Amino acid sequence: MDIRFVSSLTPDDENRLAPQVLNALGGVLDDLPIAYTLRIETATGRSFSHNHVPAGTSSTETADASDAAASRR
Repeated sequence: MDIRFVSSLTPDDENRLAPQVLNALGGVLDDLPIAYTLRIETATGRSFSHNHVPAGTSSTETADASDAAASRR
């Protein structure tokens, strides 16, 4: 799944709010039994990311999911 969010925030506001948005989304998704990566890129080119692998998930399953996501970009 690839989700895009376009905002009308100023570049400075994007840089200030991106870590908070990332933490809020991670807080919701971390409770789910799924592996995922969140990545926010701001208008100024700054990148913020968060990864989560639930307990009991093999590194092969996680790598396969990451490879599939990267191929969609």
